[in-house]
Amino acid sequence: MPSRRSFLRDAGAGLALTASLGSALIPKPLEGQGSGASNSSTSLPPSITALKSMKGEAKPITVEERRARIEHARRLMAERRIDALMLISGASLVYFSNIRWWGGERLFALILPAKGRPFFVCPAFERDRAEEQIALSPFASTSGIAWATAWGWTGTSGRTWCVEIPSSWSQT
Repeated sequence: MPSRRSFLRDAGAGLALTASLGSALIPKPLEGQGSGASNSSTSLPPSITALKSMKGEAKPITVEERRARIEHARRLMAERRIDALMLISGASLVYFSNIRWWGGERLFALILPAKGRPFFVCPAFERDRAEEQIALSPFASTSGIAWATAWGWTGTSGRTWCVEIPSSWSQT
């Protein structure tokens, strides 16, 4: 067992070594990247240096665009005789609604019927959190949010559903 004196001596030597090598251990920016880096023709190809930033042209996806996506999906559902989509946490939920819900053991779902009013399924104690996100989605309205208990589908027998299965479920 090392003594307190030898431990402190070795720790001090380690700190001194770290300080002297510290600058060698800090990663440096790649050529042509980072602040102060030159974008000379020797560091990047001309096709890359000629590129201009387009971040000023990026526009957020609007509620109207999401509504158009929903209507397009409904037309495709009708053509393929799909009665409803069940969207749970994942890319499709964000694509149609801009609702970002972390998947877990409790279900949060958007049921998008081919005809009729979409509705949501979630545990009662998550309802306030859900309503905050739904308020920013295409489903926000003055007539309120439809929840599974208040909607007219009492049975699913004979209906064709399309359910998105998150990749996290397939790993169990």
